[in-house]
Amino acid sequence: MWRFRREIIFIILIMLGAWLIRHSVSFRMFFPKHTVSSGNFQQDVESIINENEQLKKLLGLKQSGSFTKIIYASVKTISPWVFPSSIVFDKGTEDGVKEGMSVISSSGSLIGRVISVNKNNSTGITLYHPDSKVSVMVLSTGELAVIEGVSVASLYPYLRIKFLPPECKASAGDIVETSGLTRLFPHHIRVGRIVKINNSSSEPITHGVVVPFFINENIKRVALVE
Repeated sequence: MWRFRREIIFIILIMLGAWLIRHSVSFRMFFPKHTVSSGNFQQDVESIINENEQLKKLLGLKQSGSFTKIIYASVKTISPWVFPSSIVFDKGTEDGVKEGMSVISSSGSLIGRVISVNKNNSTGITLYHPDSKVSVMVLSTGELAVIEGVSVASLYPYLRIKFLPPECKASAGDIVETSGLTRLFPHHIRVGRIVKINNSSSEPITHGVVVPFFINENIKRVALVE
């Protein structure tokens, strides 16, 4: 027996190595999500923090006193995602939602308006919808204009601003907000920032391009206001 002790020790070492390898694989099979779950946990925490920040901002809208009625809602669906045109909310007539209410983000920028309401949910159109038209004012110059939705996705993420005066003083970088001249939207809601003004001596009115503020925001939670 002792003559073969080296061979026996060698065989034992091989068996031990195989056992360690097999159990190492088994260990990874039983605990494969350790690092992934840690990442998911961090993402969940960040998501909760972001939602809390949104809620704080939305609650701050009530303190501003700019609106006679505010209903907080969560977004159920947005369609289509690549060209946000329609939104469904989780609040309806039972919660006091009415057609025509404005939809604004947690930072107070205009998203669109409610066009239909059911018992437990409601549907709105965003500024990108072809039927969307908003009377706006250039904050720095006081000039009035209209921002229209687009019929094709090729202009996304921009919107057209139309009917500026011929000798337009507005320029790229100027902020536009609701004018309050129509009943569709309360006044002084931020809408977007001018990207370009197309001045033309051959046309009696001036056009331009605007990027809306809400497109850069998380709109999981919104305020329906009037």
